[in-house]
Amino acid sequence: MFNPEPRIITFDNISVTVKMMDDSWIINRCVSHSPFVPKLGVVWSHEDRCSRLQIPGDRFEDAMRSFRDTYGNTAVIAWDGDVALGHIIFVPKAEARRWKMRYHERMPTSLDDNKTLVVEAVGFCSIGGQQYRGHGIGRAMADMMIDWASQNGWNRLQIFGVPSGLFPGHWMDSCMPPKPFWKKFGFKVFSKTRNGKTWEEVRTDHLADNPRNNSEEMEFKKQIIANMKDPKSSEEDWAYDFDMEKALNLLQEIA
Repeated sequence: MFNPEPRIITFDNISVTVKMMDDSWIINRCVSHSPFVPKLGVVWSHEDRCSRLQIPGDRFEDAMRSFRDTYGNTAVIAWDGDVALGHIIFVPKAEARRWKMRYHERMPTSLDDNKTLVVEAVGFCSIGGQQYRGHGIGRAMADMMIDWASQNGWNRLQIFGVPSGLFPGHWMDSCMPPKPFWKKFGFKVFSKTRNGKTWEEVRTDHLADNPRNNSEEMEFKKQIIANMKDPKSSEEDWAYDFDMEKALNLLQEIA
């Protein structure tokens, strides 16, 4: 089983290591914001769930270990020492359906389902705070996931429920990076789904979304949204989310 070598990213006297998940920390909980120091041996209650990974909280660590041991790995994690900055979790499509993970009803069946990985959780919505932004950590994690999947014989990567990237919250507060991020890696949209909200509802939601109570972020959001004049923004940017995929070999790309 191929596992890419860890990648070191240095900036401002900080050294970040991006590597595949190993025994130093088997992901044992839903991670929505970072940075944090993982607590080993902590068990969630059975009722706890991630919004995308619908695995009972008390079975989360065992499920992550099982995915890794069965398929070779299931996550990439970024570290600053013992502080976790972000992660990407990816699972075979059959497992995504089995666990009824978010958007499982939108996952089309295909002949290569047993060779398709679904990106089911991305925990670098905050990338450890502002000091870690803009240094390529998210890009390095996505690169490593793609390299691992390609080298280990997977045919396709799919992502469901990707936001457009129109609003600041799509970049700052969403735990699924938006469409422009994934397009840089060759992902293409194959389906889109209406979110069922009006422009005013969507706009209000994003203005109200401030999970870290950060006044600078909130002011930034207000400035950008104030500059958006309806109908300047395309309906596709605010009324839909997107399903995207990337073929990992030439034959799949041609197909």
